[in-house]
Amino acid sequence: MSVPSQYPDRRRKRNVVRDLETRDADHAAARVEKLAQQSWVDGAEPELPVRTTRPENVVFHLGPTNSGKTYDSLLALEKNGRGVYAAPLRQLAHEAYARLSAQLPPGTVGLSTGEEEIDPDAPIVCCTVEKAPMRGDLLVLDESHWVADPDRGHHWARLVLTGDYREMHLISAAEAYLLLKPLVSDAKKITVVNHKRLSRLDVLRAPVRPDAVRPQTLVVAFSRKAVYAVAAALDPQRPGKVGVLYGALPPATRREVIDRFTRGETEVLVTTDVIGHGINVPATTVLFAETTKFDGVERRALRTWETAQIAGRAGRYGLTGHGSVGVLAGVAGLKADAGLLKAGAEVARGDAMSDLPKRAPRLRPELDDLGAFEPVDLPEALTRWMAWARAATRDQAMTADDVTSLIVRVHALLPLLRGPLGVAGDLWTVWRLINLPIDYNPPRRTRWLVLAKAALQSAAGLPVRPETVLEPMPAKGTVEDYEQAAAAARDAQTLLRSFPDVAGLTSEDAALVEDECATRITELLPDAISLTASGRCSACGTGIAPWFTTCRDCSVGAAGRGPGRERHSNDRHKGDRHHDGHDRHARPSRTGKAAADGRRSGRSGTGRANGGRAGRPR
Repeated sequence: MSVPSQYPDRRRKRNVVRDLETRDADHAAARVEKLAQQSWVDGAEPELPVRTTRPENVVFHLGPTNSGKTYDSLLALEKNGRGVYAAPLRQLAHEAYARLSAQLPPGTVGLSTGEEEIDPDAPIVCCTVEKAPMRGDLLVLDESHWVADPDRGHHWARLVLTGDYREMHLISAAEAYLLLKPLVSDAKKITVVNHKRLSRLDVLRAPVRPDAVRPQTLVVAFSRKAVYAVAAALDPQRPGKVGVLYGALPPATRREVIDRFTRGETEVLVTTDVIGHGINVPATTVLFAETTKFDGVERRALRTWETAQIAGRAGRYGLTGHGSVGVLAGVAGLKADAGLLKAGAEVARGDAMSDLPKRAPRLRPELDDLGAFEPVDLPEALTRWMAWARAATRDQAMTADDVTSLIVRVHALLPLLRGPLGVAGDLWTVWRLINLPIDYNPPRRTRWLVLAKAALQSAAGLPVRPETVLEPMPAKGTVEDYEQAAAAARDAQTLLRSFPDVAGLTSEDAALVEDECATRITELLPDAISLTASGRCSACGTGIAPWFTTCRDCSVGAAGRGPGRERHSNDRHKGDRHHDGHDRHARPSRTGKAAADGRRSGRSGTGRANGGRAGRPR
């Protein structure tokens, strides 16, 4: 018996109506959920942070590079005898610590960088901004224009906005004054000291070839591969006298590289823009091999303020005479814009204003601001806080920070808390885990989750293998292998400082592994530079950009040979390197003598995994 044709039509209509009703119900539920996320329980709505005691005096030290801003501020701290010096880099904290320690009696000055603690309760403490106490007598905040940094700026904003200090000295480029002043508008007195550059900075009229580079020269490139390619081009003229500096090197190696350049053992230093963050070296000349960089999102030309920060390293007052900035020519695939360097030099001299981004300081919540009771509440609470903060700061000198990354981390942890680890995953523990300063960008996202899980397992009384937390140092390997091992050890230190005794380890155990990696890297660097083959096509030897392995012609020819052909991208891939030297997307290529060692062939060391307290785990 056939079914009348109208029945299927009726069914379809009923299905359409049902689908529409379901969609409307979903939309209504979403609106209710969004309203709930933006609403607060009576009396639980947070307030914008404020300090409890008004500063008596805030002194702005404004000016270009090499103008004595930090020098004068440290003199004030030295004279006061109590206070805090805070900076964005461990190297700067070390420099201030060394200088003040040389002037003051033993025990007067301490150091606190997270990785290193020396007399942290001393009357004067030199530290990184994240370690700066929120109250004290006198605060010297170096590189205060970092308040506009999209990643770490919220630490500067909270310290300046809510820090309870009697006196504050804020060191900054002049362009950041309008960003910083509203954060200290409650000060009883505000003093502005304008500093002028103390040495001349000239722009070289003609490009410099590798064979004409003089001692005491910094050469700048913006990726790890480019740094090695430039160093390899310079090394034949000065064998063993060329050094490299980039963000992926362990801090101990970076300090050793800088010290060698300062002592004159290294005559030319090839560096990324890590050198531009206030590090002082006796350089008479800064040469740019390129003036574009990948900033984590796109490849772009340098801004004039970035160029000025680097160019200003030349001609440091008290270390050298006058300085010069120019272009390095003759390295395949690299090109610098002389016009941009001229504009940057004008900013570095204080003759022109820079294009420092006018980002409003960012506010990030504390746990008490969220009104959450359980870890499962955090995603909604963070979303609600972000909506509230954006509205609350609409007419303020700050803006709400994007806390999406914290929400993503919470969602990654919540499935782990449904099992046996739930007993250890209280709200405070989860909050501390998601705020660990461990990179959560691919490919290191898994590393954070592994460490967080290990901390939960340890808190729940479950066994954790030491090598899960602290990977052993490779017995053999390349510079890149040891860089990655050192980075993993730093991540372990970060975890163990907040969650000691996970897998029976301490942060000192991880620091020992990092130091051993740094020592090995220092030993390998000279050969890594001299044997680098970057900048030449591996098939025909034609000069190419250092981030390629073959030229276009050889790549096209290989493509015509079918399966197994060699491919390469025709653009400079994002994964080449982030501007500070870190590879965000791919494992670095092997470099130098250690490339001949092949892959890791073993593990070394003994440690707590075998019952010993000293050394590293196996």
